[in-house]
Amino acid sequence: MNSGKGAASSKTETEDEGINGTGIAAAIGAVAGAALLAWGIGSALFSSPEPDAGKTMKAPGRDYRIPRADFERDPKSYFKDLRKQKAGMFRG
Repeated sequence: MNSGKGAASSKTETEDEGINGTGIAAAIGAVAGAALLAWGIGSALFSSPEPDAGKTMKAPGRDYRIPRADFERDPKSYFKDLRKQKAGMFRG
């Protein structure tokens, strides 16, 4: 015979502890969201915008290196500026 004790304790152990499927799904979603956010921030901070952005070359007429992409974008103005600077050195 049932004294009523068994009927009152028909809840499972997980329900007693407050753990259910919705809580677990929310926790997994929060962890996945945090991981995705960390990956996005990391890739934004540590990736270069152009594949060849790191390539350099010796600056023509100078003793240092310059980004190759900058030179290739407009070599005419590089040499124009170089001539202006060298002419300024000889004037005085």
